[in-house]
Amino acid sequence: MDAGNYTYQFVAGNLALDFVNTVAFRADPGKKKDHLQSAREVRLWASQAQLPDRAEIHSAPPVGTAALRRIRAVREQLFAVFHAIANEDPIPEDTLAQIGSALRDCCARRCLSLQGAEVRWTWQPGARCTDYLLYPVLKAATDLLTSGTRGLVRQCEDAGCGWLFLDRSNARKRRWCSMADCGNRNKARKYYRREAGLL
Repeated sequence: MDAGNYTYQFVAGNLALDFVNTVAFRADPGKKKDHLQSAREVRLWASQAQLPDRAEIHSAPPVGTAALRRIRAVREQLFAVFHAIANEDPIPEDTLAQIGSALRDCCARRCLSLQGAEVRWTWQPGARCTDYLLYPVLKAATDLLTSGTRGLVRQCEDAGCGWLFLDRSNARKRRWCSMADCGNRNKARKYYRREAGLL
């Protein structure tokens, strides 16, 4: 699919989890598709996610191969940690440390500045596109990791999906990343199996 026509989904309830979910059909090797393969896709995601510094991402030189590798590496680190939480497995400490280090790198390029009478956080000269992109994602991730809502992280029950989300449903029984997608597909599959006498 042309990256210019792709519409990212923001159904996870947390920016970091939505960032992790830029891999479609993560749990199905035959269908798996990474939607952060190019500078164009990075800019498209930043726009659709409405990142605070999306204008800077668009005006900066396009991210190169090394920067793309870094962006995807951070994404996979986040997946490893939140996947462990969703499955009630031990959090991998070395990966958690890498996430903390990535956030520190971004924070090192931020500074306080006066804008009129207002004091605001801004970016130092030399801040990179990866900083603009990863800072809000990593901030959302660490805020979630250190909050009481960490235990609400779930993984979609669709066999091939693999997406993560926060279960804020009243009964805490949300099963699907999206009822409009995985939910309906699994309901239809169950219906056809029942009609065929397979259930």
